[in-house]
Amino acid sequence: MPNTFAYVVLFSWPLVVLILFRRLPVPSALVWSVLGGYLFLPRETGIDLPILPPLDKETIPALSAAVMCLNLRRAPRRQRGAEVSLPASRALRRPVLVCLGVLAVTPVLTFMNNSEPVRAPGLFIPGIRPYDVGSILLTTLMNLVPFLLARRFLASREAQVTLIKAFVAAGLIYLLFIFVEVRLSPQLNRWLYGFHAHSFAQHIRFDGFRPMVFLKHGLRVGIFMAVAVLAAATLWRIERAEWLSGNRKRGKRPPGRWLLATCLLLVGLFVSKTVGAFLITIILLPVVLLAGRRVQVIVAAVIAVAVLVFPMLRGAGLVPTDTLVTWAASLDSDRAQSLQFRFDNEDILLARANEKPLTGWGSWGRNRVFDPETGRDLSVTDGTWVIFMGTSGWLGYLAWFGLLTLPILALVRRRDLDPVMAGLAVMLAANLVDLIPNSGLTPVTWLIAGSLSASVRQEKGAIASVAGDPAGRRNDRPGKAPQAATARRSGSAYSRF
Repeated sequence: MPNTFAYVVLFSWPLVVLILFRRLPVPSALVWSVLGGYLFLPRETGIDLPILPPLDKETIPALSAAVMCLNLRRAPRRQRGAEVSLPASRALRRPVLVCLGVLAVTPVLTFMNNSEPVRAPGLFIPGIRPYDVGSILLTTLMNLVPFLLARRFLASREAQVTLIKAFVAAGLIYLLFIFVEVRLSPQLNRWLYGFHAHSFAQHIRFDGFRPMVFLKHGLRVGIFMAVAVLAAATLWRIERAEWLSGNRKRGKRPPGRWLLATCLLLVGLFVSKTVGAFLITIILLPVVLLAGRRVQVIVAAVIAVAVLVFPMLRGAGLVPTDTLVTWAASLDSDRAQSLQFRFDNEDILLARANEKPLTGWGSWGRNRVFDPETGRDLSVTDGTWVIFMGTSGWLGYLAWFGLLTLPILALVRRRDLDPVMAGLAVMLAANLVDLIPNSGLTPVTWLIAGSLSASVRQEKGAIASVAGDPAGRRNDRPGKAPQAATARRSGSAYSRF
């Protein structure tokens, strides 16, 4: 049960957002409003209003940031700031609008296909009602607010670098909390907010503890730290490329601070005892550190395609589940049992989803599997993919994951790739892999996807000139200042989405 302080902190966050937007540039304020709320506000705290989505640690920061960003549109142009001088890309405008349209139509189709109740002994779940359609649509809109804000205000290269740096800074801050909970057990949320956010037993790992800090589960701490590691490695590659292109001739030392941050964050990830996130990092970190931009994007695109068609592969038996369980058993018997438990639940949940493959079963737990004799719930929903398949069917799944994967796939067609975009693509790919075993689709994931989708087709010269990249000046016409070229190419940041 949350204490009074938890509610005070949660409902004081709009004031924090107001201060951030008054003190920081718009991209920085947006990123820290959403990222800070996700990392530090209390879980299981809020108000559940009729029809509307719950006002909690995910919706309050997003709504507060949206209000501040909408207020910017009414401000004089001179007060908006140069940091949002690039428009959102139009390359993905039509696919994004298609996905958004499908997400708007799917609840109606689900309602038409789910009028019958779910019955079992001692169990009665009514059919989907028009009331539920409105609630689902509002929840969908709230979940997409960070994506839409990022697509609008995190389109420039400078804003994307701000996003990546924020992940690194937040990861370094979280290191202190991780080391405390590794030593003393996951207690920070109880000490500060008065309750445990999840089962304490699930956070006893390898004769020690898995930190949870202020997130829903230790698994989310792990994937956040994994993304922070990849973000630090991306910044090292960016600074190294700039040093090789110009500073080396002036005798300056090569950059090393981001490489040090990468190592520190990797240590934090290791002690977090989250095997899946650590394996994702071990696989993708060499790609960021050593591979070229094209290879990074191709690796991310392969992951995106695999995630997009994963339900089909899983249903066809093409995922080697037995091999994965055997491999996990060679590491730890408990992890093997946990993995087998996940696969067994995915099998029964996927079979349930296949009864209504196009539109799914809707909300209220109708997608779950119940014992026909006792009415007991037999299923545990872990992976985001199986949740979407059960509740929204293929229509909802392809729309949700289309918004997440299309920004990566669109980068494959680019001839000139920016290292910032390549790094964001790998960071997003790491999040996508984690959505297969876990339900970790968070507002910070939508920030990355929205920022990447906003600029996948920006001209290299326009982006580079905003950041002061020498490459941008080389692409400008002789005699033209980079700022003039930027203004000529980009136009207003507040053009229509």
